[in-house]
Amino acid sequence: MFATAWLGIAPAVSAAPPLPAGGLSVAATTAARSNAPVVPLPSALPPAAPHRFDAPPLPRAMPADPMRRIVLSNLSRAFASSDELPPVRPSRDGVTTITPDPDPIDGALDAPIDTLPVADAAGASDDTLRIALDDLSLRDAVGIAIARHPDIGRANAEVAQSTSEVEVAKAAWYPKIDYGVRPGYGGSFGSNGNRTGTRASIGVSQLLYDFGRTSSRISAADSTLSQRRFQLADTIETVAYQTASTFIELAASQDVIAAAQRQVAALTETRAKILDRVRAGLSVSSDRNLVELAILHAQAEVLKAHTRFDVAAAKLTELIGARPRRVAGLGGTVGFVGGLGSIGGNVEHTPSVLAAEAAVDAADARVRLAEAERFPSIGIGASRAISSGRPNASNDTWIGLAVSGNYSLGGLAKHQIAAAEAELRANRESLENQRLVTRSALKAAQIEVSGAAARRASYEKVIALSRASRDLYWQEYILNKRTLTDVVNPERDIFESEVEWINALADGSIARVKAYVAVGKFVELLREHEGSRHE
Repeated sequence: MFATAWLGIAPAVSAAPPLPAGGLSVAATTAARSNAPVVPLPSALPPAAPHRFDAPPLPRAMPADPMRRIVLSNLSRAFASSDELPPVRPSRDGVTTITPDPDPIDGALDAPIDTLPVADAAGASDDTLRIALDDLSLRDAVGIAIARHPDIGRANAEVAQSTSEVEVAKAAWYPKIDYGVRPGYGGSFGSNGNRTGTRASIGVSQLLYDFGRTSSRISAADSTLSQRRFQLADTIETVAYQTASTFIELAASQDVIAAAQRQVAALTETRAKILDRVRAGLSVSSDRNLVELAILHAQAEVLKAHTRFDVAAAKLTELIGARPRRVAGLGGTVGFVGGLGSIGGNVEHTPSVLAAEAAVDAADARVRLAEAERFPSIGIGASRAISSGRPNASNDTWIGLAVSGNYSLGGLAKHQIAAAEAELRANRESLENQRLVTRSALKAAQIEVSGAAARRASYEKVIALSRASRDLYWQEYILNKRTLTDVVNPERDIFESEVEWINALADGSIARVKAYVAVGKFVELLREHEGSRHE
């Protein structure tokens, strides 16, 4: 699935939602020339700088080396399907180590990092990938989170436990050897007085038939194992959703920072024009104070956007174990999520529903087990007992049929059956509830996708009209037909509309991921996308 090599994976390039050609104002062009990042903007706008989707420089939590990478061990297991998981994980399996590269100056690696094969890397485990931390893609972020999340490790351990419990149940059909040694002091029939000695016994028994008791135990253990595997898959989907939603929020915050900086740049350019007009006596000095106040508000919006970025980055850091300075752009990420495939509407094959069905099967097997407890077990056996010293009556050999069972005068079997049947009814209701929850989550996500698309289209129109109004109001301000407030307010309207447009873009993508997770297809689609990329 994943290439077994050290790879420098470039961020996935996906087209942003198509927008008609347009551009930015002179203020936005000035911002772009001053290295301010640019966010994709709606249609029918003045000429714009090329889409870049880059986040502004932030305080660095890692070295500034452009060749910086992180090492992810066993990433290929992150997207592995649940039925491929081994019963017991090897000691190194699932342990994800994220470290910066060795300094190339040290000469540790003579070959380029992007082409160094695993076989040439000393101490590197198999299926190891080298992933760029800067411009991190959504798929890589999800893979890292899956490979290191403790809740997935817990679910894997439960699968291993259930696998062993199946083998424990099956062991009842194999012969069983009993033995014992009892050194001590005493007498026996035919002996003169008491003496010290040792008595030893050994026996072998084989179960022949127990009226379905053992087969019911095996069925219950098998169903519990299936339940644990589906719960593991559901846990993986949950972690993938948490990571993807956090990643998309981080990508959106990058674009909000860019929009806030464009607002500052546009108002700064307006201030320069106002100062020229004040010096020429064409505008009153109070206009300068008004535009200064607008700039202060815009700068506060930049700080707010940076805080939003830091919060999202902190959440992503907890999930992947390292903080990227920037991630892949929102437009490319939205295009990637939209290109994963159709959502579908079949909730019967989601991991959560399948886990609930397996729980029903396990409860049904426990009902059969409780019913079988009323009957005896039939087997054959042989035993030999000997004592040290002179021969006595304790030395014997026995071979024959064994029938064993028990009967409770308190109605134990009846109450066990009633309890098992009640558990079965509860699990059936839980299954129906899980179907209801899954259908509700899927419908809600689909509605959110449609609503986000409508919001995005609406704000595109608002942004286009606000830009046109701003340019018109400036011309009327020059002719003393408008106040400066009428010129400054559209800048804020443009910024707020851009933020809402970005939020709608991000919300639509998150809702689409939520829909994939609701039907249990998100990780599967990521895995298929990875496979098709390498074909």
